[in-house]
Amino acid sequence: MNVKTAFFLAFNSIKRGNKGTLLMTILIMTLAYVNLVFVSSIFGGIVEAINQQAIDYQYANIVIEPSPDDRYIDNKAMGMIKSIPGVVGSSAHYIDKSVIEYDAFNDGKDIKRGQWALKSINPIDEKNVTKIHDAIIEGSYLEERDTNKILIGKEVSGGHGGNLEYLSLGVSVGDKINVTFANGIRRLYEVKGIFSTKSTAMDQTVFITEKEMESVLKVRNQASEILVKTQVVGGEDWYIEEIRSLGFKKEDIKKWSELMGFTSGASSSFDMISIILGVIGTVVAGITIFIIIFVSVVNKRKQIGILKAIGMTRGTIVLHFVIQALFYGLVGIIIGAATILFIIRPYFLSNPLDFPVGWVSLKVTFDVIKTSNLSLMAAALIGGFFPAYRGAKESILTSLWG
Repeated sequence: MNVKTAFFLAFNSIKRGNKGTLLMTILIMTLAYVNLVFVSSIFGGIVEAINQQAIDYQYANIVIEPSPDDRYIDNKAMGMIKSIPGVVGSSAHYIDKSVIEYDAFNDGKDIKRGQWALKSINPIDEKNVTKIHDAIIEGSYLEERDTNKILIGKEVSGGHGGNLEYLSLGVSVGDKINVTFANGIRRLYEVKGIFSTKSTAMDQTVFITEKEMESVLKVRNQASEILVKTQVVGGEDWYIEEIRSLGFKKEDIKKWSELMGFTSGASSSFDMISIILGVIGTVVAGITIFIIIFVSVVNKRKQIGILKAIGMTRGTIVLHFVIQALFYGLVGIIIGAATILFIIRPYFLSNPLDFPVGWVSLKVTFDVIKTSNLSLMAAALIGGFFPAYRGAKESILTSLWG
């Protein structure tokens, strides 16, 4: 096999070939590559949006809950938790089951009611841990002194494009609602704000201040859960060990990824769909190369016969077509990568898609690029080899008379 001769033949085939066919082939390979990267990246962006929503609004990075034998956690150690390097903040919540009622006309008729999760927050601490304060779509966020105000999700209030309108109260900011706590205490609150997080579970939650909840539950410096926010996602196991060392020995401590439940399964499904579509895209690219090289081999049967008659080996002939196929793949990768990195990705970063799970952009990672590069080159190699091998194995007379 003469590699130098194979490169020479491939170069001349490309140089002297039909320019329109060359450009069309490169365009097809570019689109195939863009499709491989785009599909993987958009599904990666969806998974990232789902995970980020959970971290930003529901779990932070770490959740500390009481042991099975205890009802509450002593939150006096929160100051020490905040002192751990890399911890941005921590926030303690009381959680109570509540029945919420709304009597629009105060006449005892047509009362709307429902049961939703009621949590307490320290508004200042919460701002360092979750982004509920950034999700206000009507009214305003709670303040520490608010003892007769309540913050509710859009699935509780109704309107604002909610998914559970038939279960909602139909209230707006300024309306008064009655809340009956699990211990039987009943209080009247004014709706101060309505929030939307794009998470149906979170948008079915209502918040009051920590001081107000403690006055209802007759407790102090306790918590049903403590959320811990870290600077970066990842390394939660180390933080959990550090928290344990502060005295949280019996408590149930979990990282956000362990609490995803159904959402985790959805993320895995998106990953699987991305792989399946990637395989389909690679097969299509391979078939495209196969057809192009097959047509080239058919059109050059006599030339192949002459080359074999003058002593050129079968391996050199096959290699020349394979090099040609790899050239198409390589140029497609270069142009496709430039298109993704400098045109499509910046566009989606500036204009993310508004999905039900959050704002979705392309998550173009090194692994996605590497996998797409290898996939397209493998498709080009396989797609170029088989038709070339088939044409090169014909006898000289068959090729000359074909």
